Amino acid sequence: MRFLLCSLAVAVLAGCGGGSSESDNSSDQKINNNSAPVLVGEANWSISANTQSTKTFELNDKEGDAISVEAANTPAWLTLKHEDNALSLVANPSIFEVADYKIELTLSDATGSSKQTITIAVNEDPKFYPEENLTVSDQDLAGTWSSQSGDVLFYFGDDKQGLGHYQKDSFAFEWRNPDDIELITREVECIVHCSRQQLLPIEVVAKQDNKIAAKIHINEQEFDFVTLEKGDVKSLDYEYYSEDLLADDFYVSKLYTDKDKTSVVSGFLTVGYQDYLQQVSFYHSAKYDGEHYDVQSESPNVQNSDRPLVLMFENADTKELVSIQFEPQVTGAKIVAAKGDFVAMEYTYQFKMIQFPGMVTVSQDDVGRYPGLSDVLAPRTTHKIYRGIELIDLPAVAQGDIIFGLNPMLGANLSSGGSFYAVNTLMEITSGTSAVYNVTDRISGEQHSVDVSLRSNGRRLTYESSNYARTVEHARLYDGRHAFVSGFLDESEVPLYTARISGFPEQGEYTQNDYMKTFYVENVRLNNKLRHAVLEPQEDGRAIIYTGGLFGPNGRWQYEADNSMSFITPCYAETYAECLSAAGEKHVMNFKLLYKQQEGYWFMREHTHYRQDSNNEWNSRIYHNLQFMRLCDGVCYYTSN
Repeated sequence: MRFLLCSLAVAVLAGCGGGSSESDNSSDQKINNNSAPVLVGEANWSISANTQSTKTFELNDKEGDAISVEAANTPAWLTLKHEDNALSLVANPSIFEVADYKIELTLSDATGSSKQTITIAVNEDPKFYPEENLTVSDQDLAGTWSSQSGDVLFYFGDDKQGLGHYQKDSFAFEWRNPDDIELITREVECIVHCSRQQLLPIEVVAKQDNKIAAKIHINEQEFDFVTLEKGDVKSLDYEYYSEDLLADDFYVSKLYTDKDKTSVVSGFLTVGYQDYLQQVSFYHSAKYDGEHYDVQSESPNVQNSDRPLVLMFENADTKELVSIQFEPQVTGAKIVAAKGDFVAMEYTYQFKMIQFPGMVTVSQDDVGRYPGLSDVLAPRTTHKIYRGIELIDLPAVAQGDIIFGLNPMLGANLSSGGSFYAVNTLMEITSGTSAVYNVTDRISGEQHSVDVSLRSNGRRLTYESSNYARTVEHARLYDGRHAFVSGFLDESEVPLYTARISGFPEQGEYTQNDYMKTFYVENVRLNNKLRHAVLEPQEDGRAIIYTGGLFGPNGRWQYEADNSMSFITPCYAETYAECLSAAGEKHVMNFKLLYKQQEGYWFMREHTHYRQDSNNEWNSRIYHNLQFMRLCDGVCYYTSN
């Protein structure tokens, strides 16, 4: 829509919305030696949203002819007033109009015209933030709200549960809406000793159609001002996605919404019934049908959990008690929200009865004879968050460099008669085609090494030991960490992508004080196993090592010259050295702190287990792995069913 402003005073109010133009202010067009009118001076204007601003631009015609003005792409919040050689702009944009706008003008006299452009930048200014406190109904709130950049996203479920992405973090939440919106956030991929729940209040201060402006209160003094728009967002901006999981080993999924491409959907899934909670691994090769991934195909499903769900039921007719075991099976997967590097998935699963030869079995027709059984078999939902990752070139390394992340389940026999197993450990580069794993027996002090050959083409690295080979690619994760990703095929020809952490955003200078904490050993396979897993060095040199501390300290610790800390158990003597030199079975664990984050610390762990083998020979089994340990918030406890 276009408007003509003559030399008389005319006010124009147009509702065309913001626009843009590829043309810059053009030079005078001369017709019969006439110069067309032009704007004088700077044609850029920066203003604040939610307040009125006025600016007058000077117009000039070299011959002094009367000037007419025609305007296009004029937003509704902008009024133009032309009088003589002045063009006044009155702007009153709302907080929802923050953007850059290009106003296209045609300036004409009797015989010529020129194209001119005024650029208006509408910015947020804290001085003019709306202050009104508005309410949004539960019905209107349910759904997905996201910022234009994708840095903020909230999915509000009808069941008062939701998923969020804010300040680069992802989380699950329960939501309330008494006046302001209240989110009670929690870790989405955690079932034991999770970080403390946090209250995140959201105050809505403006509404317009399907948009809200809100203050997200970080604390009582600070808030972030955001503009959110309601609507489904399910755009996959990456090809590979990792679980948002605090663990050294995790699955990588390959996700598409193209119906002709095959996705790989995988991860650890949190399943539960009453007080039973477990994380089980799953992976599927699946096609997307526009809403769901067809995970009920013949591809592999949930892998057997370490401990199945076992329940007793009574036959209502015979009063006979039967014990039934169940394992979970994924039956559905769909994207509920996706934007930027954030993907929220909803999974449907069911507990299926496990049939064993010689055991009492219950047919589907007889389920109704066992009160409560149909409830166990009913479909349930759970959620996972994935984060986009980028495959990048391999890191440049030189002789003497130390790297890690390359060696899932590497094993070797040692010259001492012992053995060495590594899930993820440090490797020293010795040349462009070779490397070595250096292994220290933390009890005898003996040094061992395992040689590895390397081949690289810049994007892929193949490494081999005497009995192991693997090819990996290098990935940058969503939070600045790095990982090596490997992909292989099982007998069903379904790709399975796994990853190991290979680097952190920074390497700090750590001291003994950083170790003097109470740590809970994070392991998804510990749940439902009646196991305690606490590590606590105490000020008097004693330590609680991998127990709940029910019987007091069971070991001692010593701080090492390389800024690591070693623990020995069992140890009830006065010094670490006495226990180290004593005869009999013992464990020595060395922890080297690599990286600290709010939820816990990352350590390189070396565990030497000195024991008698099957031939009654005393030797050491040495294990290396990267381990994430949570910081205990208050008293570290562990419960299990």
